[in-house]
Amino acid sequence: MLTQADFEARLVANLGDYEIIERYNAQDPIVIRFLRSIGAYLALFGQELDIAEIEPFIKTRDRSIIADATNKGILPIGTPAQHTLEVINRSANSITLSQGRMIEDNSGGRPWRLLQSVTVNSGETGEVLVEQSEYREIEYTVQNTENFLRVEIELRDDLALAGLTVKDSTDQNYSLKKRWMNVAPLDYAFNLTTDSLRRVFIEFGDDERAGRTAAANQIFTFGILETYGEVDSSRLKDASLIEVLTNDETKVSVRFKQGGSVKQGADPLNISQLRVLSSYPALYDENAVFLGNFDYSVRQKFMSRCHYIAVWNENEQDRYYGATYQDINHLHIAIVAKNALEQANIEQEIIQYIGLLDSLYKDRVRVHQVIEKPFELTLNGRLAAVHDLDGVKAQIKGLLVDRYGRTQLSASRWLVNGFNTQEISTQLRKTITAFQDNISDFSLTVPISLNKPHEWVYIDGDNITLNLVRTAETGAAWIF
Repeated sequence: MLTQADFEARLVANLGDYEIIERYNAQDPIVIRFLRSIGAYLALFGQELDIAEIEPFIKTRDRSIIADATNKGILPIGTPAQHTLEVINRSANSITLSQGRMIEDNSGGRPWRLLQSVTVNSGETGEVLVEQSEYREIEYTVQNTENFLRVEIELRDDLALAGLTVKDSTDQNYSLKKRWMNVAPLDYAFNLTTDSLRRVFIEFGDDERAGRTAAANQIFTFGILETYGEVDSSRLKDASLIEVLTNDETKVSVRFKQGGSVKQGADPLNISQLRVLSSYPALYDENAVFLGNFDYSVRQKFMSRCHYIAVWNENEQDRYYGATYQDINHLHIAIVAKNALEQANIEQEIIQYIGLLDSLYKDRVRVHQVIEKPFELTLNGRLAAVHDLDGVKAQIKGLLVDRYGRTQLSASRWLVNGFNTQEISTQLRKTITAFQDNISDFSLTVPISLNKPHEWVYIDGDNITLNLVRTAETGAAWIF
């Protein structure tokens, strides 16, 4: 790839005006800045062309990844956290907190909703499930009749969409139908779309094709559920009622139960997670299941809450575990939840989600226990004498664990052949300064074995073997 200096040199070589050449040789700021600005522009443009050559295979640029997510209908949806709340009643009478009452945690000032009512007698402590989310309703009046009308959902700052309901002035509820799949004309349905800015839009239908056309002056009510996403449950302690309605409630204390996390919550998918999804062919989505492979659909919905997800079909099951009649028309999953307390709940959520995607697999999903399998890696190399062996070893282990470690995104998938050694080598050369001279060199040795879907492969510092030696300085010895 040509650098900015290369472009500048070629621009100077093609100057035909003698006066301009003399001004350049005299380092005239006007000429220098002009040529260098053109050179910088061409250098940046050259980088874009180089990236474009590989992007049909690997999405690299953020905007390409976001564009891919937009085309696939991947929405920036957050998952609310849920926790058990303790209600301490110090008043002389029993008190009742109804469903929907709001509290605020004192650590982050986030609002939480009671998901059920609770009654606590005098001097006792009750427990109730709360969720970190806010619900509000807004009315929207259609200005002009338009087929497939799109309306932006204006979310509050730092909040993500967690749920949405749509109903018209006759209290007719509209159902969410992604990508208008299997929607007949005049059905009460809507679709959710996004754009390159990750804004979310409600899309109404067309009377003659799918759904219903939004008519002029028609009034809709949008019920918006918003959340802050992932919450560190270890920091949740005291809380307080946002509104106090009676004198008895002034003597009520609320606090988060220690170890009472039910759901940790999750932020909308970030660029790194979207990059993983962009590596799947466009054929995959929530509705069209390609050859019984549900890995993409499950990963899209649950990857932000899991360290490891593997979903495989009957063919893969027969290949790696042997064929049995019990596995006919069954899917298999193996996951590791980020929050160990959510393990069983997430497994059930995935089973239900797969049943919604394809009724054939309703109650036909088998759960396998994940077996951790640290990746054995040996690096043999030599370094120039100027480098510190112990320091370089610490850098190598730190880099590998940070990128391919137990909780990293690169280790969250089923790796049949383990990690790509070419990718690891490229990362080492780019990041470790000691390998960037003409003397130092290294080679990687990894085991040749196939990993089964339930085997979680990751790199651990204890399984990295580093054989590094110093090589002699280059050049002849000094002669006095």
